[in-house]
Amino acid sequence: METQRMTIRLPKRHINSIDMLIRTGEFATRSEVIRHAINYFIKRKAESIIEEADKIKKVQDLNFEMESIEPYTKK
Repeated sequence: METQRMTIRLPKRHINSIDMLIRTGEFATRSEVIRHAINYFIKRKAESIIEEADKIKKVQDLNFEMESIEPYTKK
């Protein structure tokens, strides 16, 4: 996988937390922590978008069904 360098600025508390994860042996480097966090975020965000799209599709389907039976419900 090709990688590119990117510089970011983070609050000191985030740097301290990242360094703590490295000290506990959970990750080897700051870059590894950041890559993991970004992958996690992207996966969760994609899942959220898909769930929202599914909800919108269900509402659209229900609206279509309601419109299709509307002529039969008028007296």
